[in-house]
Amino acid sequence: MKEIVVNEDNKKFYKTLITLCIPIIIQNLLSNLINMVDTIMVGGLGEISVASIGIANQYFFLYNMALSGIIGGASLFIAQFYGKNDKLNIRKITGLSVISALMIGITFMIVALFSPKFIIYFFSKDLDVIKVATNYFSIIGFCYPIIAISNVFSMGSRSIRNPKLGMICSTISLFINIILNYVFIFGKLGMPALGASGAAIATVIARIIELFLLVSYIYFIKDDYELRFTFKDIKLINKDLLKAYISKTTPTFLNDTLWAFGTVLYAVAYSKAGTSAIAASQIASSTGNFFIVTAVCVAIGSSIMIGNELGADNIKKAIHYSKKFAILVTLVGAIFGLLLIISIPGLIKLFSVSDQLMPDIKKIFVIMGILMALKTFNTFIIIGVLRSGGDTKYALFLEIGCMWIVSLPLTFFAAYKGLPIYILVGLTYTEEVVKFIFGVPRAISKKWAQNLVKNI
Repeated sequence: MKEIVVNEDNKKFYKTLITLCIPIIIQNLLSNLINMVDTIMVGGLGEISVASIGIANQYFFLYNMALSGIIGGASLFIAQFYGKNDKLNIRKITGLSVISALMIGITFMIVALFSPKFIIYFFSKDLDVIKVATNYFSIIGFCYPIIAISNVFSMGSRSIRNPKLGMICSTISLFINIILNYVFIFGKLGMPALGASGAAIATVIARIIELFLLVSYIYFIKDDYELRFTFKDIKLINKDLLKAYISKTTPTFLNDTLWAFGTVLYAVAYSKAGTSAIAASQIASSTGNFFIVTAVCVAIGSSIMIGNELGADNIKKAIHYSKKFAILVTLVGAIFGLLLIISIPGLIKLFSVSDQLMPDIKKIFVIMGILMALKTFNTFIIIGVLRSGGDTKYALFLEIGCMWIVSLPLTFFAAYKGLPIYILVGLTYTEEVVKFIFGVPRAISKKWAQNLVKNI
């Protein structure tokens, strides 16, 4: 009898996992593909255009991580409130998230539109790169507030186990982006050839359509959707909820923002090796993200499932799930790391890599492939385990401490010593080793397994 119950529980576990993770995987692949498509389609215009979009992508990455820090903190509440079946508080948290995300989006937009050279000078002093990147920022900056609202609704929908919504909207947005890229970059259908600026115009239009689809579904198509907040819901927010929201979201925001800023500083270190190194690191990072995204999405799915169980006060079940996910995520990371290494010859052809860049990019891909399982496991510990139970302060210490104290100083030291780009990339992974050493004991301690919404 016990064996039958265990088998049924396993079936339910994997069914929920597949239902959650497949749409999240597809959506995240598509999101990474948007930047990757821009890089591929502009690649034929030369290294100047690739490097310019690479700089803008670094800034967007910083923005996206700051945004995901705010929304990620909110999502852990939404997931637990969903487990508790508390729709009113889900709407309150969604409203708070939209306000917070918009503030960040508008701030990043203002900097991109009015001080683009402040951003560009961190990465390049090449006058041609500065000119192309400045034009790109003057257009792409309008995306940031739009993306802020879209991400709240898309990531919030995952936490209430409706990841298909974001997946469908992102799919439509991607195809529109590809078509408009073709039109505006190369000057088709009677339009002038705008190069990198054309890629920016295509992205802005695609993002507007994505937001329109999300809002239409939530407010006009789906009756009584959990995320459909109004100003009335915002007025009902009390001090206890606001305090809990700030206490858990602030460390998550600082975590993702400082981690992203550190990652951008890695790119600054890479730039010491020249414009070709910027292009090489851009190609490698966008491709590496494409391969690692599946394992990361399993970690995101795990945080939702574990969070739902914690909110329902099923603490033992949440801990049991965490052990299963640890094995799954590591296995998926190892498989995709191997696939990345096997795919190197095809990737070199896809990006039309020059003979000068080819040796370094090959070595970077091998380093990423070998260490992918370790990176994905650590991602699961932070997102799937620590954050799902609200242990956001330790997650902050773990991720930022390892980066800023260990890997960033090593990478910059090597950069100023003039070491090649693949050595610099390899040194960034030293943080993963230290993160593993300090992360595993915390996960085993079970201090993270808390019901945050029990008394709210």
